[in-house]
Amino acid sequence: MKFRIERDEFNEALSDVSRVATARTSAMPALAGVELAVSGDTLTLSCTDKELSIQTTLAIGGQKDGVVVPTARIITELVRGLPDGKVQVALEGESLIVEAGRNRSSVLCYAANDFPKIIQASAPEGKMSAAVFGDALRQVVRAASADASRLALTGVLISNQPEGLTFVATDSYRLAVRQISGTALAGESSVIIPARALGELLRLIKDHDTITYRLASDRATFGVGNTMLSTALLAVQFPNYKQLIQPSYPNKLSVNREALLDAVRRSKVFARDNIPVRLTQSSGSLKLSVHTQDTGETIEELDADYKGPELTIGFNPDYLMQGIDACAGETISIESSEAIKPAVLRGSTNDGYLYLVMPQRLTS
Repeated sequence: MKFRIERDEFNEALSDVSRVATARTSAMPALAGVELAVSGDTLTLSCTDKELSIQTTLAIGGQKDGVVVPTARIITELVRGLPDGKVQVALEGESLIVEAGRNRSSVLCYAANDFPKIIQASAPEGKMSAAVFGDALRQVVRAASADASRLALTGVLISNQPEGLTFVATDSYRLAVRQISGTALAGESSVIIPARALGELLRLIKDHDTITYRLASDRATFGVGNTMLSTALLAVQFPNYKQLIQPSYPNKLSVNREALLDAVRRSKVFARDNIPVRLTQSSGSLKLSVHTQDTGETIEELDADYKGPELTIGFNPDYLMQGIDACAGETISIESSEAIKPAVLRGSTNDGYLYLVMPQRLTS
């Protein structure tokens, strides 16, 4: 195998795929590698952990066809540090020789036959605006759990609903829901995709206009430009999230979104060790406060429109900030019923997004 390639293109492609390579394991060492396959003037780069795979293709100056599997971490870090310009890559024996400028490096490789075949979903292909799909992922993925012992909560439910295509994630402390009206899935009508896979997909979308997808009963495959991401689906029951959302809320506060985000960020400086930030809602104002014996206190008041009796609710500042950040529009509404029941955040753009967050109990 032998080819020439621009360093910047090689670096970007390696960075895209190598994130899913695993740490070296005795059971299947080649999973720590990146497969480089040359056919004519096309280079295909692939990485997989068997559950999640990313594959991309590049146009190159192909000189000899072949397949090689160097360690993903080594080749990625090496190419990242090379000078700009052409990179010459060739297989010599069991080593990959990489030359650029006055640098010549030799990278040991795994047996190419040990690298697993990349599996793609076998299903009808659908298309969607990458911007719309990416916005939905950005808003929802943040609410998924990272706790592997709660498998159902580590995924994002994407399903066809009467209201439109719906994205849902929850870690039991907050719930994010985004609905896209007038859109429906092709293939499977409801899937649970690991949030980790969708986080990687979000990075790949970048400035692309369109995303393609194929949804089978056990796997989802997405295409963005020359890059493909394929992931196993979660075969679990997603929680009944609809029962958490009230049809209406008696209390509603509207406030400038950026002002609230900045105020919560300042309050978080004092809200250490699971201390909540208190939001006191009253006619014409919203007061944020945190008081601790160890760090002191902070109080900040914002102009706000509020309908309802005076109410103080405590929230985890990180969860609250993530919800405020995900909402779109100049203003944000906080809808509530009681201090011990979940509150719902919505942006003023009415983009079909809501973020439900559980309160923290307040002590006197």
